[in-house]
Amino acid sequence: MPLVESEAIILRSTPFSEADKLVSFLSRRFGRLRGVAPAARKSRRRFGPALEPLTHVRLWFFDRENRELVRLQECELIQPFWEGATQYESSVALSHIAELCELLLPEREPSERTFRLTLMTLQTIRQGQPIWLALPYFQLWSLRLAGWLPDLDRCSRCNRRLTETEPGGVSSSLDQLFCSTCALAGARTLSAESRRAAAQILGQPLTRLVAQDSHKGPLLELQRYLLDLIEHHAEHKLATREPLHETA
Repeated sequence: MPLVESEAIILRSTPFSEADKLVSFLSRRFGRLRGVAPAARKSRRRFGPALEPLTHVRLWFFDRENRELVRLQECELIQPFWEGATQYESSVALSHIAELCELLLPEREPSERTFRLTLMTLQTIRQGQPIWLALPYFQLWSLRLAGWLPDLDRCSRCNRRLTETEPGGVSSSLDQLFCSTCALAGARTLSAESRRAAAQILGQPLTRLVAQDSHKGPLLELQRYLLDLIEHHAEHKLATREPLHETA
């Protein structure tokens, strides 16, 4: 049972027995894991504030073979993101990121790209950048990395590339997009502006998009579609969706 070390982002921390805490975290080296922090409820000496949700830390833990839970040994604080969540909107955004990580990421499947995406999004929000830009960026890339993002530029039926000004007709299953000719009458659409916003997200880092003159409306429309797609594939209603709608 070797002691292993990794950077991690704490996703959730809940009481576990009288003295311990159950911690869900995204590890850079090992993917999403859950572990027990012994005596963390009785004493803050070993872990301090480093087990607060949405905290960037360095973790040392024991990972015993055939055990579902790891055992946390030590935790070093690198950067707390919860300190910047003094406003309701920021708090909801951070909770949403944690919920998506727990919902979309299988346990023990390392993904360096997902870790970097999550960390970059948290840092952007902490810097006070627009949440209505940061969250669609995180949602879109999370779907793409999970393999759930359909082609938003080409018709799923006739394979024609949609023009820059053409809205896409959304299929009833949400995971296909049709051109104006193939789309069913009365079908839900994804506007050309939202499709362009998606293309910009997939083509540029978040830090560069922040510096541009992005428009809120198309991004919020894109976010509604992405959340529908997430709930459809996960077969799960997002607890943070309604609060997100209230803060939009």
